Amino acid sequence: MIREITINLSNLLLSLSDAVDLASPSIGMHQMRTAFASWQIAEEAGFPPEVIERIYAGALLHDIGALTPEDKVKLHDFEEVNLEPHCIRGEWLYELTPLLKPSSGIVRNHHKPWNEWLGREDHPDALPSQVVYLADLLERITNRNVYILHQVKGIKERISSLSGTEIHPFIVSAFLRVAQREDFWMDLASPRLYSSLLGTGPFKKMEIGLEELSSVALLFRTLIDFRSRFTATHSTGVAECSAALARLFGFTDTEILLVRIAGDFHDLGKLAVPNAILNKQGPLTEEEFALAKQHAYFTYSVLNTIEGMEQIAEWAAFHHERLDGTGYPFHVKADKITTGARITATADVFTALVEDRPYREGMEEAKVKGILSEMARKNFLDPRIVEILLDNYDFVYEKVKECQAVAKERFESQFMEIRSLT
Repeated sequence: MIREITINLSNLLLSLSDAVDLASPSIGMHQMRTAFASWQIAEEAGFPPEVIERIYAGALLHDIGALTPEDKVKLHDFEEVNLEPHCIRGEWLYELTPLLKPSSGIVRNHHKPWNEWLGREDHPDALPSQVVYLADLLERITNRNVYILHQVKGIKERISSLSGTEIHPFIVSAFLRVAQREDFWMDLASPRLYSSLLGTGPFKKMEIGLEELSSVALLFRTLIDFRSRFTATHSTGVAECSAALARLFGFTDTEILLVRIAGDFHDLGKLAVPNAILNKQGPLTEEEFALAKQHAYFTYSVLNTIEGMEQIAEWAAFHHERLDGTGYPFHVKADKITTGARITATADVFTALVEDRPYREGMEEAKVKGILSEMARKNFLDPRIVEILLDNYDFVYEKVKECQAVAKERFESQFMEIRSLT
């Protein structure tokens, strides 16, 4: 029996920040490095602790509204001309969870130059947004192929030239004081930045419970699914099916919530998969399938770095493993696949079969039952879990479709309305 667990908020946000930058090695740790610089500048500027936390939380996931790997790389490389869409989407996503909602305005305005704040200088998001504006620019103009201390003079000159126009002079002055320290630059470029921030950064002593974790999982479920209309309700369906099966199997309330969270996070690694693969109208090539396979690995590698989420990481990431060892990416066999992971795997297959995909419509009940039965017979899926699903097919199906309808309505009204504005 699993008892109530707590998660360190710093550990959680740093790992999820890392996940946002899975798109390409060229932008690895961009969110984290921007957050570090924001924290240091905000401290030097003398902001109150609660404001520093808002700034740091906003910076850690500031590009969350850039939905595809291609979008993230274009932003980082200054190739994206219209910066508004990802800011608006980021604000909307932040507002989905009470933990991050206080930073939503910072995310919305992190590309807004100072000369557009005129007349609103006293707005509570004005100077905090300017901190992230500067830190984001700083990180993007840093050349990762050149020794960091050889770049300091040029970076300082470029940012100083923006004082009073793009960036408030007070924020530029704070940055220039921080920039006198070699340790700031060495930390900024350090591959050990995660560990440093985990031990010394904001939220290092803040613990959250499963309900708060669940709200963050909802945010990432939405981020993952809303990249495509074909996946807009998938993780919702997997989470709801997993929870229903767990309850039927006799899990405790805490375990049911854990398996639901695992369902929310199970496709986290798809943040590294190009949209062209997710939306392809037909079977994937061998090369495309190899790229798609990495998503389960990244789901595990991100979630397993969060202390207290080891069980969730396994339940989420093993959804493509098979009891006979022919699954991926770990090729573990039945003795290494726990009941929670078996439930998530069954829920993932069931949800995929009954929902529309780019290349086919959702399948009829008889065909779904036939495929699930065959996968159980071949020792791909756990026969016990499949039997529970088949015995309670109508109940589980209705639960899944009811929750997916809510997610679909949110996608088609709220989210697509945001897209139309941009």
